[in-house]
Amino acid sequence: MKNKLSKLFSLAAVALLLSGCLNNLEGQNETVELGPDEVVVQTTANQLSNEYYRSVILDNRYQLSASASADTSLNSSGNSFAFEEGLLRISQDIFPTDQYYMQEGQLIDGDTLTNWVSRESETNPEGLNPALPVTSTQEETTTEESVDPADDPEGIDETAEVTEESNQVIVDLDSSPIYLSQIMEKNIMVETDEGFALGGIVIGLAMNSVYQYTDAEGVVYEQEISLGEMRERGKAYANIIVGRLRNTEQLRSVPIVVGIFQQAPSNTTVGGNYVLDGISREGNYVTDWTERNEYRVSLPVINNTEAGDQYLFFDTFRQDIINFFPHLNGISGEALYIDNGLATLDIEIITQFYSQTEITALTQHVTDVAQRTLPEGIGLEIKIQSAAGTEAFVGRQPGESQISSHVFRQ
Repeated sequence: MKNKLSKLFSLAAVALLLSGCLNNLEGQNETVELGPDEVVVQTTANQLSNEYYRSVILDNRYQLSASASADTSLNSSGNSFAFEEGLLRISQDIFPTDQYYMQEGQLIDGDTLTNWVSRESETNPEGLNPALPVTSTQEETTTEESVDPADDPEGIDETAEVTEESNQVIVDLDSSPIYLSQIMEKNIMVETDEGFALGGIVIGLAMNSVYQYTDAEGVVYEQEISLGEMRERGKAYANIIVGRLRNTEQLRSVPIVVGIFQQAPSNTTVGGNYVLDGISREGNYVTDWTERNEYRVSLPVINNTEAGDQYLFFDTFRQDIINFFPHLNGISGEALYIDNGLATLDIEIITQFYSQTEITALTQHVTDVAQRTLPEGIGLEIKIQSAAGTEAFVGRQPGESQISSHVFRQ
């Protein structure tokens, strides 16, 4: 593989990626003036490991996702991490990192994404979430909706019902959950004789497992969304999004991979997981849907008799570290299981020690105990934290046997 790839391309060859924000995916093709006739396209010189794609860089600048600044968010940092991490794993199954490169999504712009994850309405016919059912005693009424912004990604207040003289509008929130919380896009690039071309699009759909809303009296309600209903809604949204993308001629035959992510409730300490993924090689539908069997566990597991000895490795590790440094503030972890097997393990150790010798001694002991007690072959990350920040790191790449460690100077 070349250490550095740097080439010149005409705008015609890369116009889709450089000016590809789809303000109107239903048929309008706009030409954006970019200035020079040519741009420099290159990749990062280093690939950290085969877990990661090398990035495509335009004009010596990393291209941020057009949808990253959209007014949408997941309900926890754990979900945000799991949403992207899982989507990259899905992508790697279809587009290997030794053959493809990655660019942040440039095709769906921020306004379009916000419209898609909002409710369908007269002013937003592109909304994927269901419209609010409204009944009225008269034909002409006006409504003003207001909701806690944290409960509605549109920023629309759904709780309010309204009144104009004797008119009444009734909004049935319980029957109209917000299913789709966020959309993530990644562009997969392939090197050709002429330079780089769009080789695939990867789309993640974050679906709610719990819908929370507040009524006019300020009472908060939670409605669970069944896995079956969430899956069917997700598959339907995937087909709609693929159809909209296919309306752009240059995307008619580009493979589009879609993953359906089940967002964990906000009161859980770990993120959610992907339940389905599929691919549309051409046409307006996603086919070849694949069930995904993965879940995340917060460690230590308290009073879980059904688990048996499944998490004994963590309890053994944790107790050994506590016996060595009894005044630690806490040891917790998160385990990712794929197809019922442990895939990755992330551990956080909180210490009140600050001296270099104490941190060094703790790091050395953690390395010894991890090598002895934790399962072999899994991806491992152990962070030793204090009030001042990260003090040390102990880790291992998936498939490797040797654990490495590093103590930060400051």
